[in-house]
Amino acid sequence: MRSKAILLISFLGFAFALPAAAQTDEQFKQCNGPEPALAILGCTAVIESRDSKPPLQSRALVNRGNAYVTRGQLDRAVADFDRAVMLDAKNSTAFAARGAYHQAQGDSTKALADFNQAIGINPRDANAFLQRANFHLIAGEADRALADYDASIRLDSKNVLAYVNRGEAHRVQGEDDRAIADFDAALKLDPSFAAAYDNRGVALTGKGEYDRAIADFGNAIRLDPKSVSAYSHRAIAYESKGIHDRALADFATAIGLNPDDPAIYANRGNIYLEQNDLDRAIADFNHAIMIDAMDAQAFNNRGSAYAKKGDLTRALADFDMAIRLNPRLPNAFANRGLVLVKTGQDGRAIADFNAALAANPKDALSLYNRGVAKQKTGDSVGGDVDVIAARAIDSNVGK
Repeated sequence: MRSKAILLISFLGFAFALPAAAQTDEQFKQCNGPEPALAILGCTAVIESRDSKPPLQSRALVNRGNAYVTRGQLDRAVADFDRAVMLDAKNSTAFAARGAYHQAQGDSTKALADFNQAIGINPRDANAFLQRANFHLIAGEADRALADYDASIRLDSKNVLAYVNRGEAHRVQGEDDRAIADFDAALKLDPSFAAAYDNRGVALTGKGEYDRAIADFGNAIRLDPKSVSAYSHRAIAYESKGIHDRALADFATAIGLNPDDPAIYANRGNIYLEQNDLDRAIADFNHAIMIDAMDAQAFNNRGSAYAKKGDLTRALADFDMAIRLNPRLPNAFANRGLVLVKTGQDGRAIADFNAALAANPKDALSLYNRGVAKQKTGDSVGGDVDVIAARAIDSNVGK
């Protein structure tokens, strides 16, 4: 089962005070407010006022740009961020906001440059450190992310997002206890933060504390009844406890909320595969692959379903594709090797079992199957050695 916590990325703007000028209190309230349409109206009034100095205009542009991001008007957003930087080169929030925009567009070079610039301008900008930390975590650089999350929290100890995302950084490093401590801190600051419950539940699942995890996912769903991730994660926890019916019910709800997430279909397919409900398993893997044709794990698992049905031609094709997409995928070589043995291609099978054992020398089943393949090629001594070695690892293998 694949489980992934949520990384929360925010676009933060300014809350600025009303100067003694022509703008009204209402316009400033709108520009500082959470409603995008009203923010655009209020900020536009501030930006276009003759009484607004460049630093004030720059701040209003950041807020309007964030409102445009929320509305999906990205061209207007980046134009506002660019103009904000031009009007006030010391506006660190403008650089951080533009960096978040570039990151969302997949331009990592420009994103990191803007985050670095924001921090260089204002080393006390907690949000700039938070945004750069998110950048590093998404890039798989958890150590760098943690350093920036630490800095963000030192500067703003009440930043809920910083605790939640630092918790996720600890979790991906396998430090579930530290992750849980951060999620606890986030929930102490904001007990209504659904995503913090969801992420803590993922960490608890990783520790095998399924009942506590299920309780956390339930709280996340109570606070956010449309949380696809909470339903999916709770399904995984239920399945880990062997409660298949509840797992399937939660996956069905998650699919109803978001029918375009391939991981949900793949995870539900795994349950059907385990239950030998092979047609349903294949149907779910088909959905996953239709949505994401690069999902190597879905091809591998569909291959397993076809193999169980005795459709070895389709199974072999799926294992071939899985390995082509991800040559390091666990079990793909072992699975293909077994199909090759069954179809009499013992030489190719031995090569696949060699690859599987290179990745995991303690894989008793691959070692046993390689022994069988060797025996079939006439290498009885080599086959016997492999079978004996496999049963030294697992005395029940092959029985």
